[in-house]
Amino acid sequence: MPRSLALSLLIVSCQTPAPRPPPPCDPTGGPVTFERSPGGVPEVDPEWVLRNHCRARVVDVRDAEELAGPLGRLPWASHVPLAELGETAEGWDPDAPVVLVCRSGRRSARATRELEDLGFSAVASMTGGMLAWRDEDRPVVRGAPAPPRRPLPAAHAGPLRVGDIEAHLGDPRQIRWVKAAALLMQGTQSCVDGRDPRSVVGTPGGDAGELLLSLAAAERVRGAPFEPAQIGPILDAYLDAFGRFYLHTDSHALEALERHLADDPRFSTALARGIERLVRHPPHALEPALLDALTTPAHIGCGHLRLIRAHPEDYEVRPELSETLLRAIFVRLWRGDAIDFVVLEGGHAEGAVVDVVLGGPVHPYTRVPTVAPRIGDRELFVNHPQVSAWLREQNASFLVEQDPALRAHADPQGGQAALERELERLGRVQLQATLHHLADGLPLYRARVTERRIEVEEVR
Repeated sequence: MPRSLALSLLIVSCQTPAPRPPPPCDPTGGPVTFERSPGGVPEVDPEWVLRNHCRARVVDVRDAEELAGPLGRLPWASHVPLAELGETAEGWDPDAPVVLVCRSGRRSARATRELEDLGFSAVASMTGGMLAWRDEDRPVVRGAPAPPRRPLPAAHAGPLRVGDIEAHLGDPRQIRWVKAAALLMQGTQSCVDGRDPRSVVGTPGGDAGELLLSLAAAERVRGAPFEPAQIGPILDAYLDAFGRFYLHTDSHALEALERHLADDPRFSTALARGIERLVRHPPHALEPALLDALTTPAHIGCGHLRLIRAHPEDYEVRPELSETLLRAIFVRLWRGDAIDFVVLEGGHAEGAVVDVVLGGPVHPYTRVPTVAPRIGDRELFVNHPQVSAWLREQNASFLVEQDPALRAHADPQGGQAALERELERLGRVQLQATLHHLADGLPLYRARVTERRIEVEEVR
């Protein structure tokens, strides 16, 4: 063989193959329908998007700076940041199909629920996001400048004002009404954290924070700490009684965890598949070491729980109790129990604290307004004190059933009454501690709810 030909063949063989051209997309296909995943969110895989992108509005909900990153973006996708999705979608046809895309499928799943709440009838999340798209060697656009984000009005640059809160709570799209009884069985409470894009009933730490509060209060009433071996069975009974259980972290905490684990050679193979996948589905042999890392304050994305771990004296919680409960929650997540483990985007931009106050006592059929905590690019700490107090009564009743020491308490009104009083006191202590650390200096508003009307007043 001539040397020049051999050299040419060698050069060709070493070149990276050209990417496969995408298959043609036929916009005249039949009606587009989406199937729900086992988690309840409509999803489509990357192959469907590749072949059917012309039959749906494809929208990338990542932040603008991510579009120019190494994952690139879909050639056909428009860009609407997640924080602006609800407002932008007002101009879309709610019956036309929409496919939402993000980095891993996490944000797009939440965005799918948001559009469904707004009345969209055919919306789906792309499974696995751009990470799955990259792994399947699909076509992308890289290096293109990201579309500019709409700047926040100057009036919103500082703390949110009473007019901002009134306009937000007066918008029916930002409020979802639920019966109090439904909160017991449908993942009771989310954190007061303003980064959750869903409409929420807020309390510090969500379900995880509330159960930890209840256990800490119970220890004070019973006069003795729980044994570590008691916490897992109590959590199992709690899941059986109340259903889904909310715990969140954030992307900053996951990134810190990833950097920490990268120094441990035992995690090298598992980390190659992604930090979130490792946290959700760790190899069994790595679980003990991962639990040690997950209960370290720097790797806890919920601000309330992180502060409890870092400053236990401010919250009157034994460090051993908080660590044991967090370990038990992750073990239940790994075995497939109903743990609603949510990863919020890192970075707080809260502009106010809002207490949602109902016009009367809470009972199982009370209508409760859940509140979307985002106002454009700003966020709210949303707290439902009366609803939290009612749910704590249910937690007190539950713990008295579980613990003979509480049932035998010498209080004239019984162990449950004593526990409810301690829950009220310790709940106030913990809420004030968290707001001091995370929301010091923010304005506080009280939103009074009467006959489906919400009136806002400034408290401080």
